[in-house]
Amino acid sequence: MANDVGSVSGTSNPYEFQSYTVESNDKNTLSMTDFFQLLATQLRNQDTSNPMETSEMMAQLTQMGMMQAMSSMTTAIDTSSAVSAQTYAAGLIGQEITVAVTEEKNGINVPVGVKYAKVEYVSFVNGNPVLKVEGDKTEYPLSNVLGVGRIPNPYEEKDENEENEPEVDGEDPGTEGPEDPTE
Repeated sequence: MANDVGSVSGTSNPYEFQSYTVESNDKNTLSMTDFFQLLATQLRNQDTSNPMETSEMMAQLTQMGMMQAMSSMTTAIDTSSAVSAQTYAAGLIGQEITVAVTEEKNGINVPVGVKYAKVEYVSFVNGNPVLKVEGDKTEYPLSNVLGVGRIPNPYEEKDENEENEPEVDGEDPGTEGPEDPTE
């Protein structure tokens, strides 16, 4: 019976990560021309004894204008973000970076360590910047860059026996400073 449910959901593993995004097409988007055609049809077919209020019409026009402005603004922000990411990635050429090394587990890339290397080139072929580092055939997406320079490995398992007390100016924080000679 459990296999029947898996086949309904489209996968044999019900805990597998899946996502679905709706893409815009002619059937699920409304252009300004479509809106005016709907409005004209609504005005043509309205009840003559109870006509549509002018304020209703203006509210609908305002809503459509706001939606179109938000759509344009979203497109502009997406373009600006893409240009910023490409500019940042291009600036990394020749720099030593710390990049996350990942392994695929259950269809998801999970970071398992880091690699320190200089950026050899950046590719923009598929739209998203991809970095190639010296001495490695793998290309890493910009999202895998953890920092510029050598940063500590955040994926390294720490030994439980290590003390995590911070040092202050190179001194052991457990010791007291020099005694005051005036006492």
